[in-house]
Amino acid sequence: MATAPYTAVIAVCFSVLATAASFGGNPLAHPALNPVTPLPTPSHPPVTLVSGGVPQFVLMWDSAAERARDASGREFRSVREAVRTLRREIGFCTGKEVEVVDTGETPVSQLRTVILVGASGIDPSSLPPEGFVVTTCSNGVRIAGATLWGAYDFIERFLGCRYYYPGPDGSVRPSCTNLVLAPCAYTDAPRFRNRDGGFNPDLATVSRTLGTPLVRASISDWRAASRIARTVPFSANHSPEPRAWAASHPEWMGLSFLRRPDGGFYYCPTNHMKNYFDVTNLDFADALVEGLARDDTPEGHRRQGFTICDARTVVFGQCDSFRTLEEMRANPVVKREGLITDANVALGPCGYFSDIYGRFYQRLAERLNERLPGRRLILMPYAGCTYAPTQERFRRLPDNVELCVCLPKVPRFIRNPQVRDLMVRELHRWTEVIGGRPVQQIWTYNAFNSPFEQAVANEFLPETIAAFGKDLGDTGIIVDLGLYPVTLPGQCIPFHFYYETYCAFRALWGGARFNPEAALDEHWTLFYGSEAGAHLRELHRILKDAFLAVSVPATRVRSLYPVETLDRIEAELAAARRILEHDKSAPAWRRFRLMAHPLEWELDRQRRRHAVPEPRKEVYFVAGEEPPP
Repeated sequence: MATAPYTAVIAVCFSVLATAASFGGNPLAHPALNPVTPLPTPSHPPVTLVSGGVPQFVLMWDSAAERARDASGREFRSVREAVRTLRREIGFCTGKEVEVVDTGETPVSQLRTVILVGASGIDPSSLPPEGFVVTTCSNGVRIAGATLWGAYDFIERFLGCRYYYPGPDGSVRPSCTNLVLAPCAYTDAPRFRNRDGGFNPDLATVSRTLGTPLVRASISDWRAASRIARTVPFSANHSPEPRAWAASHPEWMGLSFLRRPDGGFYYCPTNHMKNYFDVTNLDFADALVEGLARDDTPEGHRRQGFTICDARTVVFGQCDSFRTLEEMRANPVVKREGLITDANVALGPCGYFSDIYGRFYQRLAERLNERLPGRRLILMPYAGCTYAPTQERFRRLPDNVELCVCLPKVPRFIRNPQVRDLMVRELHRWTEVIGGRPVQQIWTYNAFNSPFEQAVANEFLPETIAAFGKDLGDTGIIVDLGLYPVTLPGQCIPFHFYYETYCAFRALWGGARFNPEAALDEHWTLFYGSEAGAHLRELHRILKDAFLAVSVPATRVRSLYPVETLDRIEAELAAARRILEHDKSAPAWRRFRLMAHPLEWELDRQRRRHAVPEPRKEVYFVAGEEPPP
């Protein structure tokens, strides 16, 4: 979990700060950055922050106050990290080291400018969680509230820095000679409280992907620049883990696991996807609660396979993607209780088992309330129970339930009107099931093993957030940034599509306000220069247009694009390569190789697919497998 990026009250005041961004308009309205809310403009002369390449300010912070907050057991480290970040990034932009002063060592009266803690005149309790304020003043600039987030916003908005992936090649830091700020003030806060997107790359894989050894701090700094954090306890997963549950409770095997048609159990200790809990058996719900109550400690819950969120939360979820409608219709309990109706069948595969699960969820939540009152139950509707129950008797869950709903066709197909209407309708139906409260988290999907579609899919995340409106709460979105890296085994797929990953994390902060088209449009020139950037901008436009024309209407991943489209993709890649390969020691060349690698792989695959007839019927593959080209 990321360090909490907020403190009681923090003001960062420096009489000068570095470089202006290349954007020539009002920095508060920069289209490539998340929009902010302007505050009343302060009255004072313009503030000179950098003159002749030399910063005209010092940074000040109260280290004693920071240590006192640390000792309290709360992770209020935002001031320290904000100062460290400002000093580092301003140094990159100006080539000069910025002085940092401690209020306990130097009287404020002797300084041109200060960083104040608790004396900014801004009441932190008036700000939303993780909210910050940036305002100029007669002797500099103040950043209050969530100072680390405010520091990065200031650096991006006024210095023009951008952070696309970890390491030196992944950032843009313009040089700064002069910067004068007109009086301004603004505030901002995140749309979602948990913004890791389910993405936590390991150092070795990232280093291998980027082709350079990285230190852990480079990933930490990139995460902070991306505003990645988890500030509320919430988790959804396949829980309990079947093998751990079976090992802990062999006496309950018969009621825990679904029986196969041959009489055996759907239990497999070597393949997670072949395990199916028996959610037709309400005794299994009772057993889950009894197991929790018998060993009601974090270690006890973990030993039984439960995902640990916090001391008052229980998580339940499973994948039943490969249970057939015919098999479940033949189940004696399903037949006796009428748990699969024509309404379920009409919803399609994501609704076949909705009432089976609705019945089970009710029992589990009720028993948890009775046996362990005050506990919260997080449920993960997924696969065959993605959609809400259809029968009225199952359409009300107790108030101890929160949801993470796995929606299979967004953000990638949100531009398809039928998909949009269906996803919006079903999420709203879930809010009705939990008494009108919003669904706190959704799990969205990218494009699996389809690089052409992975190259554009996350740009539709702001539209998805806008479509769900108030039915989607403020906890978070799990973003499938590349959970199926068959295309490039052993690689960190999200960094090959770093531009889409950038859009995803900016949308988790800004929500529907974020403009991915503007963010990407500026990036091509910043990262590759005007000439090569123009070709890569056109390449991206071709990929997006083809996705909207071919994949979205068919709601199909791994779509085969027309030969003419492949020719245009190949031509733009070749043009950019010719420009950039003249200097293979330059960052732009390494960046190009990173982003071009999966696109070239897919281009070759699609050429080969055109060379052989398409299969006459759909063939479904187990998750993680890839069909032959």
